[in-house]
Amino acid sequence: MTLLIVAIGAGLGTMLRYLTITFWSTKPQYLTAIFAVNMVGAFFMGILMATGATNALHHFWSTGVLGGLTTFSTMMTQSEQHATLQQLLYLLIQLVGGLVIFGLGFALATFL
Repeated sequence: MTLLIVAIGAGLGTMLRYLTITFWSTKPQYLTAIFAVNMVGAFFMGILMATGATNALHHFWSTGVLGGLTTFSTMMTQSEQHATLQQLLYLLIQLVGGLVIFGLGFALATFL
């Protein structure tokens, strides 16, 4: 049953990512779209971790929806298409930004 719950969530998250990337279809905005889905995913993961969701809800949202929405592999592919300094800057912004946004989501859920 857990596998089905994760699969449904992953399908929803992947469709959301596809729609977001399709909406921002031009190349410079494509980087923005990937950044946006990764930051949204980090924010909601922070909220989810702070709320202590049950196993079924946790699997649906974290592994399923948020796992399907965010994309580490595309981030790596995009970084390789730039000069070394740009690669490092892009990865640093993604990783540090994700940690900060995760913390904000966690803090928001904790205080509400």
